[in-house]
Amino acid sequence: MDHFTCKKMHTRKRGKCMLTYEEMQYYAAFAEYGTLTEVAQKYHISQPTITRAMKKAEDVFGIPLFDRTKNSIHLNENGKLAAQEIRLLLKQTDEMINRIREYDRANRTISIGTAADVQLPELIARLTRAFPDKSIAAEQKLPAELEKGLRDNIYQLIILPYDMAADEKNRGLFYTEKIGEEHLMFFLPKKHKYAKRKSLKLEEMNGENMLLFEKSGFWADLVRKKMTDSRFLVQSERYSFSELAADSVLPCFATNMTAADDTEAYADRTLVPISDPEVNVTYYLTCRKEDRSYFSEVFTGNKKN
Repeated sequence: MDHFTCKKMHTRKRGKCMLTYEEMQYYAAFAEYGTLTEVAQKYHISQPTITRAMKKAEDVFGIPLFDRTKNSIHLNENGKLAAQEIRLLLKQTDEMINRIREYDRANRTISIGTAADVQLPELIARLTRAFPDKSIAAEQKLPAELEKGLRDNIYQLIILPYDMAADEKNRGLFYTEKIGEEHLMFFLPKKHKYAKRKSLKLEEMNGENMLLFEKSGFWADLVRKKMTDSRFLVQSERYSFSELAADSVLPCFATNMTAADDTEAYADRTLVPISDPEVNVTYYLTCRKEDRSYFSEVFTGNKKN
């Protein structure tokens, strides 16, 4: 409805013709809850404000939207259809706002997803040197989530424990480079029966109670799948995990990239390599193929896909 028509039908002053976003929210909420009181409570505003919004909705549409009794109002069939359309418009508006905000965030922020946070410091340092005017955001996720996030443009860069571009379905879509290796090891008390072994398989420790740091990403998922008979005492905070590792006799895990710090902190423990091939991984830094030139200062040229 154009402004001339609105003014002609309702002789309302300029600027009052359309419902505001908040008024549409009130109307949609009324359609859901059915009472003005509940809508007012939901949005922490007065009931007269809700009443005015309902009256304005009728003015805007120019038709009755409610059946009224002495003490209540209810949506009529017109009002129910209006509620459906308003809900759709609210959804579209929210999606538009989110798209624009995401576009702005993407222009100001480089988002990294990683399966292994030990690889992050060097990558963040490279990005900071290459893009001093950008913010860097990073989070740890499982590999499947990282792949989806890269495809959906949630991340511009991801670190995976395999070469995503080597998959036939991904050929020509992504650029990857090897950025490091990591090897999982058992971190055993020196009095443990296997403490003097040169290496161990995961199945040999299957069934033992183990300490496990929850935020170790794909490592935690891997050992749970391979050691199905073990019970894991899971810790989500690094400090709590470190305290338990120092004071308990439960075996836990370390890697070659954390081993130096771990062995210095825990003199009563020893590292035993794990021989299973799954725990010896190569990490790859990955971006979409079209972003390769943009991140040219971050990649080192170790591999091209």
